[in-house]
Amino acid sequence: MIYINGQKSELELSQFANFEEVIAATNKVCNDAEEIITEVHLNNELFQELYPHQAEDIEINEIQKVEITSMKYVEMASQIVSELFKVTKSIRLASTNASESLRRGDDADAFNTITNMIDVVRNFLNMISCFQSDFSAPVTDEYTALTEKYSQILVEMNDALENQDWILVADLLEFELAPLSADWDEYLTSLSFFFNNEVNVISQ
Repeated sequence: MIYINGQKSELELSQFANFEEVIAATNKVCNDAEEIITEVHLNNELFQELYPHQAEDIEINEIQKVEITSMKYVEMASQIVSELFKVTKSIRLASTNASESLRRGDDADAFNTITNMIDVVRNFLNMISCFQSDFSAPVTDEYTALTEKYSQILVEMNDALENQDWILVADLLEFELAPLSADWDEYLTSLSFFFNNEVNVISQ
């Protein structure tokens, strides 16, 4: 039998040849309901693929029960926003640590931190952009100003790194990027409020 969020599904195991087909079909059901699968239990055990397409190797006669747990897209988005506060904190700490490393001449450690941090910043901005494009999250004047400032700082930092101006890089990290990361928390708070409202609407 196939269960989705504790309810018996209209899908039947006999319709499929293997477990991968079951997952694909239940995933479509969840997507149609604007939900994302968060957990899959196979025969009362949590299923996690040990290698790519492992589910395809599990034939349907090996399956007695499939339990799918899903979550509304907007609920998942709300949870992600909560986690983004940790990201801005990590950017602040990384900026400060990299600046201190540069000032004491530990360039290798600083460069490694900066490279990782820039990737985190880009992923962070991409995530915010997805909230706006996929969920119509608010694009405020505050957001526009922050993204423009972020982009400007990253360009200035890249130029300073190319020119090996370590003092300027350290200053940009400590006095520009770290404080700006703290300013993001206010926008994240507004996102949390937005998604909490959306969750309340679908719960009614």
